[in-house]
Amino acid sequence: MVTMNHVCIHVLDLSRSLTFYQNALGLTPQREMSMPDRGWELVFLGDGATDYQLELCRETRRTQPFVLGDDTPHVALVAQDFDALKAQHREMGLIFDELPGGIYFIRDPDGHILEILPPRL
Repeated sequence: MVTMNHVCIHVLDLSRSLTFYQNALGLTPQREMSMPDRGWELVFLGDGATDYQLELCRETRRTQPFVLGDDTPHVALVAQDFDALKAQHREMGLIFDELPGGIYFIRDPDGHILEILPPRL
């Protein structure tokens, strides 16, 4: 048996991404790692309720934005106060798609897709 631990996404500007994930989703840094031999700076974000984390990886030598593929994966997040968060995201102009039942999608500054779900489907 395995258990889920974290998912990693690569970001161009770590400070910009940290601000986005804190302001838009309330995720907070849990730990940081620097791997200079690999050229990586890592920040692991958490929700304060589960052990699962979102790892932001900045490649220190990278200067160009990432090109996401046609089959870009997404990260799904459950919003406990779904209606309030959706209103906040709508006000911030972040929502780019909605499904029947209220599920919606936003993008982070690097174009990664985030699916926002209500507590119970």
